[in-house]
Formats: sequence, structure tokens, C-alpha cells
Amino acid sequence: MNPCGVSVSALFSRRTGVMLALVVLCSFALASCAALAAAARSGSLAADKPILRGIRVYGGNTDTSPPIITRSPQNVFGSSSQNSQSNDAANVIGSSFVTIEMDVQSIVQPAFAALLVHCDAEWREDKNFVVNDPSLRVVQIQVFQANSFSRYFTHRAKFTVPNSEIQLRFSGNWKAKIFDVDDMTSPLGEARFFVVDQEAETSLAMTIDAYSPRIGGTSPAAYLLEAALTAPPQFLDENFHTVALYRAWRWNEPIRITQDGTMGRTETLYNRSSKMTVLGFSTAQKRFRVTAIPAENEYRVLDIRDALRFPASNAPLRFSLADLRRNGTSLLRGDDGAMTTDGVSPSTDEYVLMDFILDPEGLPSSREIYLVGSFNSWKLLPDWKMRYDPEQRQYVLAQYVRRGRHNYVYASAAVNKETGAPESYDYEECEGNTTSANQTFYAFFYYRNPQFGGYDALLGVAAMNAAKRSK
Repeated sequence: MNPCGVSVSALFSRRTGVMLALVVLCSFALASCAALAAAARSGSLAADKPILRGIRVYGGNTDTSPPIITRSPQNVFGSSSQNSQSNDAANVIGSSFVTIEMDVQSIVQPAFAALLVHCDAEWREDKNFVVNDPSLRVVQIQVFQANSFSRYFTHRAKFTVPNSEIQLRFSGNWKAKIFDVDDMTSPLGEARFFVVDQEAETSLAMTIDAYSPRIGGTSPAAYLLEAALTAPPQFLDENFHTVALYRAWRWNEPIRITQDGTMGRTETLYNRSSKMTVLGFSTAQKRFRVTAIPAENEYRVLDIRDALRFPASNAPLRFSLADLRRNGTSLLRGDDGAMTTDGVSPSTDEYVLMDFILDPEGLPSSREIYLVGSFNSWKLLPDWKMRYDPEQRQYVLAQYVRRGRHNYVYASAAVNKETGAPESYDYEECEGNTTSANQTFYAFFYYRNPQFGGYDALLGVAAMNAAKRSK
């Protein structure tokens, strides 16, 4: 007889239940600690504020296609969007839609909204509420869970534009500004893309030119670029005011040729001045010409698609040899600036911690060195500024890179003492120039449409690959 009135079997059952509860609580605590540790390694412990790790935009479903939506000729002077049909001809530059991907670090399941904003030729957001309809929001954004072993991101979000939810009535420069649905005041990031109504006959030509390098001994190889158009008679010639030239995938580095005296020019991007000319003011044919654009070099290649050679680990991976300065020499063809992820399986789709090392082969640069490439959307960013190690006499940087094949280069820049932002940057110090580099230039033709209060429409696009140019 149990003096307490409780059977031994019941007491044993109660103890077993308590032990099981403790095991569950401990397992939950360990899982929570693991999640917090992963967040700490990634630099964030805030569960309510997702961090955008990477964003990219490309044409259609192919990650090597430029983010250009090209449509057949529209009724650009009307308000109807019924004629906004995609031009799917084989010789058309662009796609019928763009895809936008985002990699995110978040402890909880994130939810996003994308605000689509029309911009002028300088990427300034239009204040015109007819063209810039504030209701242009995408909320049907798919969010996928990342691999459980991924250390740098937890989710991937993806959507396309246009779609059943959103149609774009006006051509021109567009931004997709990404927001957390719980905070529509502070964008997490943005992606740029173009919408072109191919109204005019356009072309882009290039010939060999020369410029004066900033650094002695650098090849002076350069291009003269000329973008030409023949406009239909209903368009006013003087309203074709600007052509913006871009190297493929470097959509933050416009080379503007304009007859608009209020518009910014190329000098803000390069430590030099190029001569720009607009010809044909009184005819339907117009030519926009710029001289002395550095040819630059073939892009360096980082291919980390093979998970056996480049496994994800806590320690940064490095190549056996450091990168060296170049002056127009390259043994490996790049990918025209694109990131390619073909061959990467879902089980290995992650970020790899890489150790980049640049050997200056002597004294360090008098300016700051930045790593720029497809892994950071070709932007000079503070987190991608390299550190000079006086003991190793090398520039070093450890950064997470999405698994795939990347193109990259090293830029040198002066740094603004007040803002800390890089300025007057170029690529000649570490890369040099060669006219055999495989780089494609795109020319976008802007027309000042007087309708709806006025806006910069894109009525033509042309392209030319430097390695395949006409002799």
C-alpha cells in the first residue's frame, strides 16, 4: 500500500511525461539557439526586419538575358494600353517580361511588396501621378525556403513583370522597389529594368579610338560610339533628346549623350571627360556620338558551381594564386558581365564564403580598391571595399558569393571624405584596356513625350558587341 495513495505505475508515468516535456523544451531551445547563432553569423538578430542579401533582374526566364522588355510599336500618344503587345520577333533585343529574384535573411517567414516606379532618363523618379501610378504594386511574390544548411540566406523571393496583377502602360526606365509588407516606408532594395516601345529604326556602331590614361603605361585603347535613329514622321525630332549607353549588366554606369543642358553627363563616373556630339537637329535622322570611351578588359571569371571543389564552410575558400594587375591581357573569356547559375542543383544552391586576394606587385594604390562584379550587381559598395594587409602586401576581402559563374573586376576610386562614397572611379589601374574584350554595349533612345504632363519614353534600343564589331 502506497501511503500517499498514488500507484507506482502512475508515478512512473508522471515522471516519464515530465522527462519528455523537458526533452521537447531542450530541443526547441537548441533549435532557437541555432537559428539565433545563424542570424548572428549573418550580422542580424532582428526577427522583424529581413535583410536583402542579393537582388537581380533578367529578361524572361534566362538569367543571361538583359532586363529589357521590348514591345511592338504602340499608340504612344494615347492613354490606352490595349495595344501593348510584346514583340517576340527573333531579331528583337529584349524579352516580353523580366524576372526579379531576391535572397533574404530572416528568422521568420518574410512577406514582400514591390512598388513599380517610372523614372526619367537620369533614373530620377517621376512626380507625374498619371505615369507613376501609386497603385502599381506587386504583392503576389513567391517566397521559397532556402536550404536548411545555408548560412547566409534563409529565403528566396521571386516575381515577374508584367503579370496578371500589373501591366506597364508607359515605356521608359523603371525601378522595382522592394519593401517588407510591414514597413512600406523604407525600401530594402531596388532593381532596374527597361521598357522599350520599338518605334524608331536604331543602330549602334563603334570604331577604334584612343584616350589619355590616368596611369602611365596603361594601354590607351578606347572606342568611338555612335548611336543613330530614324524616327517616323509623327515624332518631333527635337524630342529625341538623349541616348544612354551601358555596358551589359552595368546598369548603374550610364554614358549619356544628350542635348539637354540640365542633364548629368559621364564625368561623374569616370576620371576624364569625353567629347559628346548630337548631329541632325532638323531631320528625322539623328546621331549621338561619344569619343574616348576606354575599351576596358575581358572580365575575370569566378566559377564556383562545383560544390565538391568549393564546399560551403565557415572558413573562407581561396584560390591557390592571388589575382594580379592586368593591362589588357586575359587567358579566359568572360560572360559579358552576366551571372550564370545553370548547372547549380537545388541542393547546392547557396552562398559560399570566398577569400579574394589581389597582389598589387609593389606599392599599394593611392586610391581605394573595390571588388565589382555580377555578385554585387556591378556596384561599388562599402562592404566590397578591399583591405590592404601591410604584412602580406596584398589586398584582401572575404565575402559571401552566390554559387554560380560570375564575372568581376577591380576598380580604384577616390572616396568622398564627407559621405564616404566612392567617386571618379575607373578600372584601368588593375585591369587595363584591350579592344578584343567581349563586352556588349546597349544604346537606349529617349523621347520626351509631351502627353500626360511629359515623361521620358524609350522608343528604341540597339546593341553592339565590341569583339564582333565591324572592322
